[in-house]
Amino acid sequence: MNGNTNEENYNFVISRQISQKFEFYFIALTFTILGLSIQTASFTNINSQCFMEIIGWLCLAFSGLAGLSRLEWLPVAYRHYGSLQQEKNSLNVFNQGLQGRTILKGNQEEWSIEELKDTQGNLTTRITEREKVIKRLDRSTVIKYKIHKWGFVIGVFCIIFSRAIIGLYIYK
Repeated sequence: MNGNTNEENYNFVISRQISQKFEFYFIALTFTILGLSIQTASFTNINSQCFMEIIGWLCLAFSGLAGLSRLEWLPVAYRHYGSLQQEKNSLNVFNQGLQGRTILKGNQEEWSIEELKDTQGNLTTRITEREKVIKRLDRSTVIKYKIHKWGFVIGVFCIIFSRAIIGLYIYK
């Protein structure tokens, strides 16, 4: 998610585009299968069939909602990664200033050593805090993806099993 330059390898661009398309497709597929399974449901007097059908619906619903939540928070994570990179670049400039390089303010006035140290300390604190936020966002994103993926898989299998039970029951 983060890089050290503004130029990005074309392969990374293609990879990200494919990943984004897959994420939208996967969420759409999840809700499509959920909707179709609800519309085409037929319940029997077999308790396991009814149970599996409803479990399938719940798994698909949780899967879709987890995917939507993940998509909602991905831009937040990217903004934090972008801000982190800017803060690290600024910290690098201030570190160079503390090593003797002349650093000018916007009004062309030179930064004093005290100002550089204060700003360096503030940036270091912000970077540390932002890295904690990013770590929580990354962990949450991974959990939501796992819920989305496995909820989908379990949901589809439950629906298939439910429909198979009906088929087996009818053709006995």
